[in-house]
Amino acid sequence: MITKPIVPIYIVLPALIIILGIYVWGMIKKKNKTFYKVLGIARILAILTLAFLINLRIMEKEYNAEVEMKNLDVLFVVDSTISMWAEDYNGDDTRMSGVIDDVDYIISELSGSNFGLIRFDNRAQILAPFTQDFETVKDAFTTIKTPDVNYAKGTSLNVCKPETLQLLESSSKKDERLTILFFISDGEITDGSELESFKDLEPYVDAGAVLGYGTESGGEMQYDDWGSYVKDPETNQRAISKMDEGNLKKIAEDLDIDYIHMDDTANVRYLIESIKSGSSLTIEKSDSVTYRDTYFYYAIPLAVLLLLELILFIRRGKI
Repeated sequence: MITKPIVPIYIVLPALIIILGIYVWGMIKKKNKTFYKVLGIARILAILTLAFLINLRIMEKEYNAEVEMKNLDVLFVVDSTISMWAEDYNGDDTRMSGVIDDVDYIISELSGSNFGLIRFDNRAQILAPFTQDFETVKDAFTTIKTPDVNYAKGTSLNVCKPETLQLLESSSKKDERLTILFFISDGEITDGSELESFKDLEPYVDAGAVLGYGTESGGEMQYDDWGSYVKDPETNQRAISKMDEGNLKKIAEDLDIDYIHMDDTANVRYLIESIKSGSSLTIEKSDSVTYRDTYFYYAIPLAVLLLLELILFIRRGKI
């Protein structure tokens, strides 16, 4: 089983404990018999426990479930250099927060596809080879953290090419499948390298887009939870990262796919609809793990207990 809390546990648990404490204190102060006090506390404890379990969103694993499959291999190649934490996405959000939201949308819309994930900073890393288990890819995204400012050695967009080619070639060997590539970056090169041609990857790409994040005016980069920002070593002032659309457009041209500047998830919707309309669907047994919500196991007894509390309140004027 896995859990996907609706509201974070660190918010819900203290709130439920406070509610329980207030209720218990109120019951202790009442002049009821001890039996009724214990019974009332047991009821509210059961209600709060069931509410907690529903919020926890416990999901059961299912194997070999019948699912709707698309003939798509979707590869995300994500720039995870420190500039992707510049605060100029749709206002002052970080570029990476926009990436995570947009990728989540793409995965949801193209569910039934195989998904893969490559991240790159000083080096490239395959976080997820192509898999039908989209939760694996989403979980892999959670491992992408702000790089250590001392580890960051400048950005090169060329470093991801070998790993990208490796997964694209593996996809091309499958019969009757379409390979979709989303290259995600701000386009900034800061290590002094020259952008290499991506034309050698183009024969393996059927569709997709280069998704560009950032603005021409740029944004500051916070690299920890204590409000520390990257500083320009020459001025000792906060460094500004500016996107380079020229590099991104060149990559898109080499790959013969669209370039899309991203400041809102809606920007990519037309492309996703086009990809969906060009894909084919089959119903088959998945060779990966799927997950099924179990909240209804707890919702029914919770509804019964709440109804009981309502009846008691109406009949006796007390809980």
